[in-house]
Amino acid sequence: MKREPFSHDRVFQDNDYAGRYARRHWKMAEKFGHQYAQKLVSQGFDQGKIIDVGCGFGATNLVLAERFVESEIVGIDLSEPLLELARGAAAEVNLGGRIRFEKADVHQIPYPDDTFDVVLNINMVHLVDNPIQMLNEIERILIPGGFLYIADLRRSFLGLFEAEIRSGLTKAEAREMFDQSEIRPGDFSSGLLWWRFEAKR
Repeated sequence: MKREPFSHDRVFQDNDYAGRYARRHWKMAEKFGHQYAQKLVSQGFDQGKIIDVGCGFGATNLVLAERFVESEIVGIDLSEPLLELARGAAAEVNLGGRIRFEKADVHQIPYPDDTFDVVLNINMVHLVDNPIQMLNEIERILIPGGFLYIADLRRSFLGLFEAEIRSGLTKAEAREMFDQSEIRPGDFSSGLLWWRFEAKR
């Protein structure tokens, strides 16, 4: 199956669409948060600086903020409607003081080198204009020995039923893209809907 262009605005500037997208994907984003929180704990992480590069409506970040109460958690995205949803959700559960959501371009992440202990990047590779530049920026802001988790849609026959899947990469295509970037070594895995990358430590 040939990869197709993404089917709607990549930055989600429409408030109604952003709201529908958030409602449809909220549980999925929370699930990622629980999975990565469990993985971080099992690998010895207790507290530090965490960034979600392309945080969307912030549900993953809220789970991490509740689990790692001594950590600084940041989410960045270009979509103001999604960021407003994230800020509102954080305020509702009284996490506004321990988590922040900022408008920023994943191609030019506004933080110094070696700033974050943990970087997450979920459901973004197929969306951005220049994923290799994004990967290089992720590598730049992550400390040596830091935790890095990336996941994105895997293009497969399921694209016959869900248009967004047709815009994803296969695991082989993702691996080739990562090889062209400056990202540190890591391991790939894949399931029915997703391919995943985890940096070696």
